[in-house]
Amino acid sequence: MSNKEILDLTIMGKKISIACPPKDKDGLIKAAEILNEQIESIPDKSNALILASLDLAFKNATENSGEVLDSKLSSSIAIAVQEIEKSLKG
Repeated sequence: MSNKEILDLTIMGKKISIACPPKDKDGLIKAAEILNEQIESIPDKSNALILASLDLAFKNATENSGEVLDSKLSSSIAIAVQEIEKSLKG
């Protein structure tokens, strides 16, 4: 039996559903809100998702460690962005 639930989020005006542990639900909702706010602030909507994701990841990496992203984290972020874009394209 899975301890995950389906969470519906709206990113860039498109609804996506993801499976997540119940303890992560509130954090993911807040993350989606932050991402949407960041996307809204970017004039170039064709690249807004990528630019917002990169900006947020960079801020998180430098605030937490004061260092630039390592290659493993950069790769993980790139994969996550690709998966989100696939979901948004339907």
